[in-house]
Amino acid sequence: MQDLQGKKIVLFGAGKSGGLFIEQNLALNILAVADNDPGKQGGLFNGYPVIAAQQIAQSGCEVIVITSVWSDSILKQLAELGLDHLPTVIPGKREMKGMRDIHPFSHPLTKRLASELVIALNTLTDAAGIDLYLDFGTLLGALREGDFIAWDDDIDFSVNAEQFERLVGLVRENRDSLPVHEGVLWRIEVIATHGVDFAIRITCDNAEGSDAIIPFETDIARRVRRDGSAVVIGAMPEWFCPERHFDGFDPVQLFGTTLKAPSDAYGYLDFVYGEWQVPKKDMSFADYNHSGEVLFEHYDNSIRAL
Repeated sequence: MQDLQGKKIVLFGAGKSGGLFIEQNLALNILAVADNDPGKQGGLFNGYPVIAAQQIAQSGCEVIVITSVWSDSILKQLAELGLDHLPTVIPGKREMKGMRDIHPFSHPLTKRLASELVIALNTLTDAAGIDLYLDFGTLLGALREGDFIAWDDDIDFSVNAEQFERLVGLVRENRDSLPVHEGVLWRIEVIATHGVDFAIRITCDNAEGSDAIIPFETDIARRVRRDGSAVVIGAMPEWFCPERHFDGFDPVQLFGTTLKAPSDAYGYLDFVYGEWQVPKKDMSFADYNHSGEVLFEHYDNSIRAL
């Protein structure tokens, strides 16, 4: 990301990612936060005034930092407002998630527990006849590195919608299958919006008073079929690919065991990332090739313990 010190900045996106960016960049000269939600405009966000996009021109800003996953549509909006002459910056995905300087899979014990979790979930789902797919950065690491990506911060799986509820029950009944280590706690939750469960989240964290590991999350996303695509729904943009990638699977070796990758896994990665063979440490959400508008007009997330 380019040097923003000394610049007059307007952030675009008064959501979770914007808040995390502010927390990590307290020394920056942020004038305001633009957002398209009329309900936020006129108020404060982390102490900064929230303005409409039309007010950016009068703000005196020198740089716009897009702190939203909807970077493509925001860039188009800025051009329509005649603001495309202003430099725009799209932060890396890790910074947008508040994980800029945290690398759990470069920490030996954390990495060991993470790999044991992958093996445990694979064993559990295989025995139950559920197809658990490596996905996104975890799949990319498996095929390119034969390992986790050292600077990744979470584990990504997905499962087809017709098997998702069965997987919820399976994980609920087999909590004791998770790796055990002194000072480490596991939390299992289901994330839903508008009454639709869209992910299982497994969080590995330190017990009170312990610093044994670097906390990380594992998400198992629900993939639905829609108009010939297999779509991951959730609170981020909806990631989609041709549904043929999830009509079967390719075996892939990782951590001494055989796991499942989307069918034509290399073609799948081409579709999602483009030039994925070249490592890119500071990916932004704009680097993903195919994401779409969310299914719901807005998200109303709820999280419940499993």
